[in-house]
Amino acid sequence: MDNTRGTVLGVWQLGLYRRAAGYAFAGLPGVGAATTWLKLLTHSDLSHLALAGEATAIAIGAGLFGWWGLLRVRLELTTDGIVTVNPWGTQRLPWSSVSAVSLNGSGAQFHTPDGFKYISSALSDLGGLEPQEDRFAEVLAIVRTQLHK
Repeated sequence: MDNTRGTVLGVWQLGLYRRAAGYAFAGLPGVGAATTWLKLLTHSDLSHLALAGEATAIAIGAGLFGWWGLLRVRLELTTDGIVTVNPWGTQRLPWSSVSAVSLNGSGAQFHTPDGFKYISSALSDLGGLEPQEDRFAEVLAIVRTQLHK
């Protein structure tokens, strides 16, 4: 599949609890770093500068983790195929390569005729806190229409 994308039929992200955790990972350390930099204005010595630098490094690391591992994860169904964006990479799968779709705790699984499975963790289960069956039913309805064209 090339880099062009067809019309978007649906997009799913991680559930509310995981997205909230992603925003917390990305935002709270940033607030702490900003506070440390403000303290530097009143206590301008080398030790406070070092603390501000450390707090900034932690905020950047936590922010990247929150974004990369939680906020950018998604499943896109387009007229051209399936795009799964997971923390470990992005996979593009044309509709002609999909033979079956299933669901388990790790997310929606798109099976190919040669036995491979492409997993979308955007529909993963979080210990029952985020029921995935309703979201999977939406995905399955679109998949069925695309596979029976």
